[in-house]
Amino acid sequence: MAKTFEETQDILPRGAFIIMSAVLIATDAFMLICHFIESLAVPLWMFAAASVVFGGIIIFCFTVKLKISVVDDAIHIRFLKRYNIPFGEVIDHKIGDIDVIRNYSGWGMKKVTFKNLICAGYDKGVSLKLTGRRVVTVSLGDPEKFASLLPPAQS
Repeated sequence: MAKTFEETQDILPRGAFIIMSAVLIATDAFMLICHFIESLAVPLWMFAAASVVFGGIIIFCFTVKLKISVVDDAIHIRFLKRYNIPFGEVIDHKIGDIDVIRNYSGWGMKKVTFKNLICAGYDKGVSLKLTGRRVVTVSLGDPEKFASLLPPAQS
């Protein structure tokens, strides 16, 4: 198995992740402080529950990644679930702005299953038209390189 393309993306850009983490931690600290102010009467269980939920959100956003690779004659995508797309299933593809291609402009397709695997902070991507009336759209940092490895459009 020879990998010809591989890209890994964070679910949130680093700056947004840091800001989100800081806000959640500050909110949790504020709840703890409010517990010690008698006039507010914030129960300690609220701090504990928020700590668990906020910690879970931070760990989830830190560990979950979108991984896209082209190996031999198949596309492998991993994002909470694994997707393997053999090149034989790719009918056509489009490169472009995520907002345009995820609406599948110009394909005029109906009764199709759509799957968008898009991470925040990525403006460009590739949309793949697959057999079985399916379309998969992925965000990419280098969509041109990825698309150059795909088979030509089938007639």
